[in-house]
Amino acid sequence: MENKRLYGLLCCLHRQMSRDNHKLFSEYGITHVQMHAMVFIQRETMEGRRVCQKDIEKQVYLRASAMSTMLTNLEKSGFIVRTVSEGDARTKYVTLTEKGKNVCLKNKLFMEKCDGIVQSALTEEEQETFKNLLLKIMAETEKEVKND
Repeated sequence: MENKRLYGLLCCLHRQMSRDNHKLFSEYGITHVQMHAMVFIQRETMEGRRVCQKDIEKQVYLRASAMSTMLTNLEKSGFIVRTVSEGDARTKYVTLTEKGKNVCLKNKLFMEKCDGIVQSALTEEEQETFKNLLLKIMAETEKEVKND
């Protein structure tokens, strides 16, 4: 099979779309993993669930020690607050501060802008096909990761 360099094209597209997002992250001194964690906290909180460190570890695939360091940095920067569970002192719940919520809102607006760019470049049918193809590729890569 001829190598069509599709992966390279995906990487180029990712870099193009990530440049502006990186500006947002660097403006606040956060990484994409920290942003991912904050968006997860916000989503779970909005759905009425309390979030503990273990939940975030599973979501962003970090070890407990790395997660603890990351949350400490987010807390020092004023993006999150951690509170100890009344029933179990080992469990710490994590919530966003107003500053954290504002960054998540900016991220959401950026994502909507990017969605708009993709949608304006593709017809409705192409968007549906593109989405299905991306999901298919993601499923295949997950199988590869599990086999390694």
